[in-house]
Amino acid sequence: MLKSCMVLVLALTIEGLTIDMALAQNHNHYEGRGGGEKPIGSIAGIVQDAAGQPAEYATVSVFRMRDSTLSTGAITDAEGKFKIETSAGRYYLKIESLSFTPKILTNVKVHPDQLEVNLQTISVSERTSNLEEVEISAEKSQVEIGLDKKVFNVQKDLSSVGGNAADVLENVPSVIVDVDGKVSLRGSENVRILIDGKPSGLMGISPAKALEQISASTIESIEIITNPSVRYDAEGIAGIINIILKKNRANGFNGMLNMTTGYPHRHNANLTFNYKVNKVNLFGTLGVRYRQRPGSIIYHRETTVNDTITTLDQDGDFTRGGLSYTYRLGTDYFISKKSTVTVSAGISPSSSLNDRNTDYRTYDYNNVLQNLSTRSTIDNDEESSLDLNFGYVQHFKKKLQSFTFDIRYSSGLEDGFTEMDEEYELLDYVADHNNSLSQRTNDLKKQSNLVIEAGYTYPLAGAAKLEFGYKTGIQNKDLDFLVEEFNDSSQTWLNLTDISNHFIYDEVIHAAYGIYSNKIKKFSYKVGLRAEQTYVTTALIETNEVYDKEYLHFFPSVHLSRKLKKENQIQLSYSRRIKRPRSGSLIPFTSYADPLNLWIGNPDLNPQLTNSFEIGHLKFWESASIGTSIYYRHTDSVVTRIRTIDSNGVSTTRPENLNKQDEFGIELTFSKDITYWWKFNGSFNYFRSILDGGNLNSTYNVDAFSYTGRVNSTMTLTNGFQLQIMYNYRGRRVTAQGSRLAMSFVDIGLKKSLLNKRGSLTLRLSDAFNSRRFVFETYVPSFFIQTKYRHSTRGIFLNLTYKINRYKAKRRKGRAGYDMQDMGM
Repeated sequence: MLKSCMVLVLALTIEGLTIDMALAQNHNHYEGRGGGEKPIGSIAGIVQDAAGQPAEYATVSVFRMRDSTLSTGAITDAEGKFKIETSAGRYYLKIESLSFTPKILTNVKVHPDQLEVNLQTISVSERTSNLEEVEISAEKSQVEIGLDKKVFNVQKDLSSVGGNAADVLENVPSVIVDVDGKVSLRGSENVRILIDGKPSGLMGISPAKALEQISASTIESIEIITNPSVRYDAEGIAGIINIILKKNRANGFNGMLNMTTGYPHRHNANLTFNYKVNKVNLFGTLGVRYRQRPGSIIYHRETTVNDTITTLDQDGDFTRGGLSYTYRLGTDYFISKKSTVTVSAGISPSSSLNDRNTDYRTYDYNNVLQNLSTRSTIDNDEESSLDLNFGYVQHFKKKLQSFTFDIRYSSGLEDGFTEMDEEYELLDYVADHNNSLSQRTNDLKKQSNLVIEAGYTYPLAGAAKLEFGYKTGIQNKDLDFLVEEFNDSSQTWLNLTDISNHFIYDEVIHAAYGIYSNKIKKFSYKVGLRAEQTYVTTALIETNEVYDKEYLHFFPSVHLSRKLKKENQIQLSYSRRIKRPRSGSLIPFTSYADPLNLWIGNPDLNPQLTNSFEIGHLKFWESASIGTSIYYRHTDSVVTRIRTIDSNGVSTTRPENLNKQDEFGIELTFSKDITYWWKFNGSFNYFRSILDGGNLNSTYNVDAFSYTGRVNSTMTLTNGFQLQIMYNYRGRRVTAQGSRLAMSFVDIGLKKSLLNKRGSLTLRLSDAFNSRRFVFETYVPSFFIQTKYRHSTRGIFLNLTYKINRYKAKRRKGRAGYDMQDMGM
């Protein structure tokens, strides 16, 4: 439903632009007819999809053949019909929608002797891939701005070529990926990540690791939905990030091959393909990836006890690497023009080897060195994930009436083994072998997830429509964490029982929703209500502790939009959202790699509930657009990580529920075609955060401002070259106990088209000035901590892309000499 709303909002906005432009064009004089005005005619037609259903609210743009400038346009109505008034001349039409592949109709003539042109029925195909993209005078925009959703077409983003999904997200406006791979949107980590609109087994155990396994070359676009309708799960306070993977349904065999090599070591290759014959479409992705990423950490801590300061310094370097594979295979079976069954499966096995060396130094109040030690860690992980999907879509004779049914099962397994050796040194830097320490951990994680859901859409009179849906999700996670220490006396490994644990998490969610939407002239509205019943059981096997939570919540949503004059549109939206604690936030221990800095969970965490309000405005020009959003979020039981230090000097970070948080912000997204060869886009997000942590400590009350910004410049040069420069800035962010300092970085990409545009070669320089470094500061009355963390270094990467059977028709020239495409549709 949200996607349909987005189509409507975008289409209404473009309609306002094209109608006003049409009025302006009607005042132009008809060339070659003695200064008289051009006679006015019309172009009409009906746009339908492959199943014969009307393509409602699709944008129909009319361009002049002689110079490819936009002349006028309109949107289709609920029956897919359109009629556009325009002056006599030669045109080509471009039909666009977020749901369908763009369609080009060339050589449309409105002749003075035949002013009424009827194109009859025009068939469009579902938007599933960029493999058959149309290249005409104007390329698909990198940013499609809507009022309730923004779509970033990342397949043309050179700044993430050869990278993974985390690299792609890092260059999306208002999205931040931190040092641990956690993703935040508009300053909040409480965001829901979907793949093709659905949860994935890849995200089950570790979303950060899952994002690293998804190759950037397999991603078509990123959708940012900041205020979703009730059709989506209520999970995710800040909204939804939807990663759209490439998929094609063109006849015959089609594919895209990507190969990347670079330093620091990152080498990968993958093939995305489809093969369609008659009623069967086979699609899939095969990929392999090897990486080895170096990084460093500098840690400084000052602890005050009885007005006496002691200091701990840590200098560490690490390498994270491994080998991973991706196998995804599926098939579409078109039972009839109105019925489709889709079955797919995916597995992603991987192995990783991570090593870390850290030097520890402690100083007394006179800054005299007291202790020296070195800790070496080697971590071996074997992981695998499985996704199984079944989907059925049924359309009916009544237009827009449909039924969908989906079953998804996913599972994941991670078996990690870590060896840790700690060696103390005498003050003259000679090793003290009598005080060496050896420890090891075995971390076994298993998860499974079963989802069954169905949806039904029923059109009423006019543009009114009802939607209903039901979903059941059953999730289980089993996390077994064993820590052992070698005993020199007995020459055996002893279980550290106060640290080892076995944690089980069971969750069942039943959900149902209903949506009513309608359009009255220029005013559109959509209201909905979702109910979710949640049952959660967590168990600590070692201590026989069991926590049961059961709660029922209702989640309303309202979306209102109004088309204004002069290419303006405004929307007001409201939604209620929830963020349930992840298993990683509940398990008592998640890591023991650094025994002086522990990260532990809180089994008694409560979910966070948010009321989100947003008002958005869109303004379009012929070669530019700007979107402005003002938003407000109120969150109860907000979760924040709190750090404490005990008498032994061990720092422990634990998530806690604070009273509430209020966030106000304004977000600006813009794009501009400076010339036909230079495109420019960017975003700016400025927000205020008021945190009330008085239930734990009055010092956790925070009122602070922060901002992020991004600009991207893409220049099409001569001889098939394209240059892209992207700049990201992240302002200082204040937290309950400190702050994350400001950071900026620049990525540069140079692309060369090859083999008649079937292939391309891209050279990418990541973090050109080596400035991508995270700096965190924690300051409370009893201690001060500064951490400087670099999770990677400047890198250079070379990527080769080749598209198989990209075009099926011959190229021909228009009369004005511009390259046109006979799409053969």
